[in-house]
Amino acid sequence: METPPVDSGPVGESAASPVGRVVGTFVSPGPTFASIARRPGWIAPLLLSTVLSVVLSAVLLPRMDFEAAVRERLAERGETVSEERIEKIVSAQKRYAGFGYVWATCAPALVSLAVAGIFWLSFKAFGWELSYRQSFGVTTHAFLPTLFASLLLIFFVGRLERVNPADLDDLVKSNPGFLVDRHANPVLHSLVQSIDVFSIWAFALLVLGFALAAKVTRGKAAAVIGTLWAVYVLGKAGLTAVFS
Repeated sequence: METPPVDSGPVGESAASPVGRVVGTFVSPGPTFASIARRPGWIAPLLLSTVLSVVLSAVLLPRMDFEAAVRERLAERGETVSEERIEKIVSAQKRYAGFGYVWATCAPALVSLAVAGIFWLSFKAFGWELSYRQSFGVTTHAFLPTLFASLLLIFFVGRLERVNPADLDDLVKSNPGFLVDRHANPVLHSLVQSIDVFSIWAFALLVLGFALAAKVTRGKAAAVIGTLWAVYVLGKAGLTAVFS
């Protein structure tokens, strides 16, 4: 029989500070998430995520091969389009590419707010005590390992002159997706992409953080978060099947 998680007790000032929590997420996650559960915070991880998101966009957007992406998409659909039409589509995409910086600035906060809301509602549905502030604090810190994936992507993209947007998810190779031909097996490719090192790391931190914040066992937290993750993975694969 599982026992409820034990409160890690008081932590030092460094572990309770914004910077200390960012570092603590990696080196001492137990005391760090216990501190977040008692006094939620999120500014530091959100700021880091936003800065890195903007930097990634600055590296990626000038290298985006819009024409290759358009031609690939048309070929997958079996459509024949004139060169003039392709040029117009590519020109339109380039004109609106600047909005990528707007999305890069807003996405970390919007995604974290939405995901934290889903977790909060899911835990509250079981009658467990959890505030939205706690959910948001745990979520933003638990997502920090994914920043390593962004750093690696910046490195790999920076070495390329042009990059097809459809190839981005396979550049880092932190999951087995690159072993599956996304043209021949798009659904399988989508599924195996979800077995990602950084996603699994984030999943483990989410389980730890929500178990401490909601005062439930890690098994219960893992069951809720794992179910939501499975729904997301299957939903993504389903959309891939529909639009492939």
